[in-house]
Amino acid sequence: MKDAFFTSSSAAAKRKRPNRKPAVQRRTPTHSTPKRQDTAAPSDDDDEISDHEKGPSNIDDMDLEASEPDSEEEELEETAAEKRVRLAKAYLDKIQDDLDEDFAGGFDAADLDRDLLAERLRHDDFDYSALTESSIQSKRGHQLPVTAVALTDNGHFYYSGSKDGSIIKWDAKTMDKLHVFPGGRKGVKDYIGHTDHVYCLATSTDNQYLASGGKDKIINIWSIKDNTHLATFTQHRDAISGLAFRKGTNQLYSASHDRTIKVWNIDERAYIETLFGHQDLITAIDTLSRERCVSTGGRDKTTRMWKIVEESQLVYRGGASTKDSSHNKALYLEGSLDSLAQIDESTFITGGDSGVISLWDINRKKPVFSSHQCHGVSTVEDITTPYWITALASLKHSDLFVSGSWDGFVRFWKVAANNKSFAQVAQIPVNGVVNSLQIKTVTPGNRTLLVIGVGQELRLGRWLRLKNGVKNGSKLVELPLIKKTLD
Repeated sequence: MKDAFFTSSSAAAKRKRPNRKPAVQRRTPTHSTPKRQDTAAPSDDDDEISDHEKGPSNIDDMDLEASEPDSEEEELEETAAEKRVRLAKAYLDKIQDDLDEDFAGGFDAADLDRDLLAERLRHDDFDYSALTESSIQSKRGHQLPVTAVALTDNGHFYYSGSKDGSIIKWDAKTMDKLHVFPGGRKGVKDYIGHTDHVYCLATSTDNQYLASGGKDKIINIWSIKDNTHLATFTQHRDAISGLAFRKGTNQLYSASHDRTIKVWNIDERAYIETLFGHQDLITAIDTLSRERCVSTGGRDKTTRMWKIVEESQLVYRGGASTKDSSHNKALYLEGSLDSLAQIDESTFITGGDSGVISLWDINRKKPVFSSHQCHGVSTVEDITTPYWITALASLKHSDLFVSGSWDGFVRFWKVAANNKSFAQVAQIPVNGVVNSLQIKTVTPGNRTLLVIGVGQELRLGRWLRLKNGVKNGSKLVELPLIKKTLD
């Protein structure tokens, strides 16, 4: 039976359509908590391929005309579902207006891709030899392991989140502590903040919003400028494991251990829709400019690309094995995909508990290239296992990405010019479990900053506990440029 590489992301597309046109054809959630049997994606064993060409391919092809209420009474009796439809329509109209303003003659996605490729950065100008332990700035501040870090696009601030439930705002230049969002006691109701482990952080590209999520099943939205709480979302049924803002917008994607991804409009403080498909806990999520996102599903060993407009998903199957070269026997098997980073709109990387980092092209079901034992192996009581890949981050639209584990180093990798392989180019010493990484080139100043979240324990569990001088905290590294002299 063939693998379903291209499957429907929501069974809602298969439902019989009502006689009246919906307000927005591509997203019309009918319940705030849809039943699994109505909306679950086809299982991995299904051979059915969705006919995505029948759906709208872009905003111009969709019918965005809302039905007018038949009477004033009907208008007053707006249901929660109708309110979401109205907000979604307003959000789409705003996107269309922005596109019309920025691209008076319209734009072509292929042209945009070519422009991005033409402008793709190649970072041969970094002086990796200058990356030493003395170039790493460290801060503590948290009582328990740091599990998440997020850097603002302007490079002014970065945030660290911890298992103690707190979030700290740091000055990215002076490393001063600017503000603390304290964690609350577990089980406290109506607390403004988190009452359990913080698992993920994300900042919007306009430097307005900070989103945080964690084990307490809630998403909090904070003002970066004012350090105030703006909203709380409680629609997920389990821990929030990943957050990502779509570049250039305030559309937020959230991933959860409830196996779903939810889409939010932060400007309107509104829920948009839910995406189903993963068969296990979702462990990581990432996105760029297009209205799509990529996620890893832990022990279902799949990565999925969600095409929001087409209401479909692409399924990429992991499960890499490291073989003994002399006997051709499998030494280590990939049991879980735990980390992920998009390099550009067509390329991403994944890592997991087998110590393998894989490079993927969105048009291929299998990895383009895989590197084994990227952080080495650990031997405990004569049992040898690879160091897990606990964190990945890429400098978007470039050839550089970084990886972390608990082997004592954060490693820098360079993707080949043909996007068919990658190789390590540098490493810096970091003592502890690297739970989170983020690297950005910030403006003004054109500085490239790497933020690292370190702890004595793994982000999502306590299967490992390191001591021997390991301190919970965050680290900041500025990548030095090669000094060029004039002849």
